Amino acid sequence: MSAMNEIQVLTAFVRALEVGSFSAVGREIGISQSTVSKQIAMLEASLGVQLFARTTRRLNPTPEALQLHEHVRQLLDALETIKSNSRTREAAPQGMLRLTAPTSFGRERIIPLLPEFLGQYPRITVDVVLTDRVVDLIEEGFELAIRAGNLPSSSMIARSLGLIERIVVGTPAYFSKHGTPETPAELVSHNALIYTATATPTRWEFESEHGRQVVEVDGTIRSNDLDSLYDLVLTGAGIAAVPDWLAAADIAAGRLRSVLADYYLIPLSVNIVYSQTRFLTHRARCFIDFTTQALKRSRSSIA
Repeated sequence: MSAMNEIQVLTAFVRALEVGSFSAVGREIGISQSTVSKQIAMLEASLGVQLFARTTRRLNPTPEALQLHEHVRQLLDALETIKSNSRTREAAPQGMLRLTAPTSFGRERIIPLLPEFLGQYPRITVDVVLTDRVVDLIEEGFELAIRAGNLPSSSMIARSLGLIERIVVGTPAYFSKHGTPETPAELVSHNALIYTATATPTRWEFESEHGRQVVEVDGTIRSNDLDSLYDLVLTGAGIAAVPDWLAAADIAAGRLRSVLADYYLIPLSVNIVYSQTRFLTHRARCFIDFTTQALKRSRSSIA
């Protein structure tokens, strides 16, 4: 087998694990499904291990496949970097960029940037997964992730995108019925809708001229989906701490009220992260630089 064929086999393996379908891989790299299947079988025979348990619905990677994937992905990234560096500086970045972002932030702040980004880099395609779950970039085949909140110690390299300012909101009808809190301490008597995709979901920290105040809130509904909680706030089900840009239109229209004007919640940092064990492709670098600059232009909304 030639070196180029070996690279294609390894590429087919990596993408099969990441997308879970031989046919999808075939369409992506321009070969038939049967060819992909044969390449994977040939790789399995060469290694002497089974890499996938085939079912009618999905390919299920074996533990050996998951272990192999990390090393092969690093190799392919290294080859991509070498190829990119060998091109002229004017060479356009290309290929599929896979990234993940929190659902609400991604929908409001990242997705709207894509037309301009792809207009500048027409040879790049983007696969965006919006989820409030913290994904494993290596295992799930992502180059980049956007994350809000304090980052735990890890092998991730982070670049700051700014801060998310948050406010406490509820409907006028809710506050008319339950009273308007004047201090953070009064929040304990309110029904707080808890967003669980943060490090300390029930611990709300405020700053003011009176110093920092910390309150443990509680309520009847918890969820890892911010947009769902926000929809519940609009029904009058309770109060929530949400990004200011998410509630701005509803506050202006009188559907929501922001409270505790003399206090402000500690902002959440927003970072774009990638694994230090992977070579960063040209397309990923372009996206990081573009997004950083684009969000700086809207600094009044995010930071």
